[in-house]
Amino acid sequence: MELPASLSITAAPAITCAVAAVLLLAATLWRAFIYYRRTFIHGIGASLKKSFIVADPRSLFVISVTLTLASGSVAYALAGPVGLIGATAASLIGPWQFARHIATQRRKRFVYQLPDALLALASAMRAGCNLSRGLELMATRQPAPLNQEFTVVLAEHRIGRPLADSLGDLRRRIGAPELDLMNTAMNVSRRVGGNVADTLESLAKTLQEKAHVEGKIDALTSMGRAQGWVVGLLPLFIGLVLYQQQPERMGLLFTQWYGWVVLAVIAAMMTLAAWMIRKIVNIDV
Repeated sequence: MELPASLSITAAPAITCAVAAVLLLAATLWRAFIYYRRTFIHGIGASLKKSFIVADPRSLFVISVTLTLASGSVAYALAGPVGLIGATAASLIGPWQFARHIATQRRKRFVYQLPDALLALASAMRAGCNLSRGLELMATRQPAPLNQEFTVVLAEHRIGRPLADSLGDLRRRIGAPELDLMNTAMNVSRRVGGNVADTLESLAKTLQEKAHVEGKIDALTSMGRAQGWVVGLLPLFIGLVLYQQQPERMGLLFTQWYGWVVLAVIAAMMTLAAWMIRKIVNIDV
């Protein structure tokens, strides 16, 4: 059965527009995928490299995409659109949070090891070693990650780079404010003179007291952090339970415009609550 000529002429532009829209959407999604892949490989690779972790970021990207597809499919089968959106978001954000967690834990270990390393450096300088030799002994006898970072500093110093510049790069790589105190003490002592060993020993004791106070604060604010997790996860759990009981009514949140408005308001309020709780429990010493 053939369509009337007038109907064919009228439908042709609509079909053309629909095909063009599909092609444009596909091209946009492909470009977004390529951009995310490039950002993932560069960002995750640089983060792992700074943490002295040998891993191929391209292989990690393939694993991440596979887990995203698998978790999204399973979540959609179990919880519908809510599970799909949540699983996809978690899978996309998860690798970045994991890399950030590794860097944060490594920085904490470095700061924890720094006072003992400074005491060892002060003892070596009292025994007659110069600063370069003391740093070399500290780099060989201290555990990771401190020995890894100071090995890089010494390698740069051996090829002619000023020690102050290498220590400045160490501060930028680690991101610990304690290194500002160490770099300032070393630079001032080397330029104007003075007993570097006594300065480093005093700095080590100061850092130990600072770590002791931070440990007390961390223990006292642990309840607040737990409450923050409960506040953040409880609405998601309640929404999942309600969706399982009333899928048609809860489905309006994802199919109607007023549902999207409600979700946007909920997301904004939860983000604000998480930010406020984080500001309350994060006490800088």
